[in-house]
Amino acid sequence: MSECYEIIFEQVAFDDLYKLVRFIERESRTVSGLVVSEDLGEISSARISKRLIDKAISYVGNVCMVEQLHELNFLGVISLRLVWLRVVKYEGKVDVELSFSDVPPIAIDHVMLAAQRYAERLSTKFNMKIFYGGLEPAGDTDTRYFTGNTLGQL
Repeated sequence: MSECYEIIFEQVAFDDLYKLVRFIERESRTVSGLVVSEDLGEISSARISKRLIDKAISYVGNVCMVEQLHELNFLGVISLRLVWLRVVKYEGKVDVELSFSDVPPIAIDHVMLAAQRYAERLSTKFNMKIFYGGLEPAGDTDTRYFTGNTLGQL
């Protein structure tokens, strides 16, 4: 069984959420398999839309939206075959998560270093202060490859 890795962007601004999701989607070859945890009405596409994000933000409870990104490219350095993009709205906040397990046949250290540079680029572009990556669950500081610009335990 392979390891699962994730990159987390915490407390994404509502105004930047759609732009962030679209930016990440454009870095992949194709997008498919949209699943939404709550009934927010008709889903008219295979990807997260502006309308769907607006409905999720205005929804009273918690919501999770998940889609599959195929051939996601980290800065032209690393391409990941399949990445799960999750948008999690909870307690009036939104986190965006990238989760993957199928890594290229190179050292995971190289993959996660490229992931850190990619996350840093996104955090600067979309003004996100808190981002980190590591073994799933990346919230565990003992299994992090990076927290912001700082290298982690792994």
